[in-house]
Amino acid sequence: MRDVINRLVRKMCVFCGLFESHTGICAHCEDVLPRNDNFCCRCGQPMDAPSTGASPCGACIAKQPVFDLARAPMRYEFPVDVALKKLKFNRKLQFAPPLARLLEPVARQSFSGCDVLVPVPLYRWRHARRGFNQADELCKTLAKLTNLPVLLTTKRRRATRSQSGLDAAARLKNVRSAFVVEQPVRFRYPLIVDDVITTGATCNELADALKQAGAPRVGVLAVARSSAL
Repeated sequence: MRDVINRLVRKMCVFCGLFESHTGICAHCEDVLPRNDNFCCRCGQPMDAPSTGASPCGACIAKQPVFDLARAPMRYEFPVDVALKKLKFNRKLQFAPPLARLLEPVARQSFSGCDVLVPVPLYRWRHARRGFNQADELCKTLAKLTNLPVLLTTKRRRATRSQSGLDAAARLKNVRSAFVVEQPVRFRYPLIVDDVITTGATCNELADALKQAGAPRVGVLAVARSSAL
């Protein structure tokens, strides 16, 4: 029983749960995480080779995103996908700070001009049922690490289906005009924060709402990026 209590009190690695770490990620897992090193220069989608500013991915060429830049330090693969699901669906809120720390270097390197963080909002009944918003939890730590404020005037104006299991067209339709910004945006470069990007439909709609409210540019930062459907 004492060993069990000690394991609960100590900060164990969020990925393997075997080793103690003051950051929440052990050295072994740090070395084997599925890093998103080759990606589209615009939307951050994983690619076989890195793209350049003159040659984004096919999806971005076919239809330019509303957001100006998106990045994710990890691919949505094991063990990152498991940790994010535990945060989101199993109320493992202690996973949020270690996962948010993965975002800090990217925020500083790729979004140095950003001046406010914007968590992707949940619809009110889903937030009430879940008891928290995983994007809010990530922003709490990231705000402390970057000294950036958090914009809380974005709302999801209607209930939307879970994007999980929907194809790209259905995802786009599901979130169309789903967001509203309740006050004019006085910041120059908001940075949307979420747990995972799949097609980018959700972030694209939120970016559109932010730009309509006055934001000149909008960035997107997520823990993980999956390959577009």
